[in-house]
Amino acid sequence: MSSRGSRTKNGHVTTKEFRCVREFEGAKVLVGTGTQHGLPDYSHTPNRIYIKENSDGSFRELREYDKTGFPIIEIGYHGEKHLTGNRHEKVLHYHTFEEDLSRKNAKRLTEEIRKKYSRYLRGTE
Repeated sequence: MSSRGSRTKNGHVTTKEFRCVREFEGAKVLVGTGTQHGLPDYSHTPNRIYIKENSDGSFRELREYDKTGFPIIEIGYHGEKHLTGNRHEKVLHYHTFEEDLSRKNAKRLTEEIRKKYSRYLRGTE
């Protein structure tokens, strides 16, 4: 399914940190098995989309992965101090990734990106 980059002694990536609670429009909605979790650093399934929801089922973030399992975009709807000046005001935004998996600074979602992912952005209007 997915991985946060941790590896076992034999080199395989572990997948015990998440469980898929359902599929939605071709994406898998993941829930962490611990008290907190982020979305996976890599996907074992090429061209996959994973979604993380808030406890009320509303959208929190999404990551899309390329054919090699590398993340290409992360869309979030939560506080982003870089864009709003505080961590409490929700803002729809996106990040892209560097080769070392570091995220580039957040940018406000463009209309083009909003249209492409609109079916997943429930509760962000």
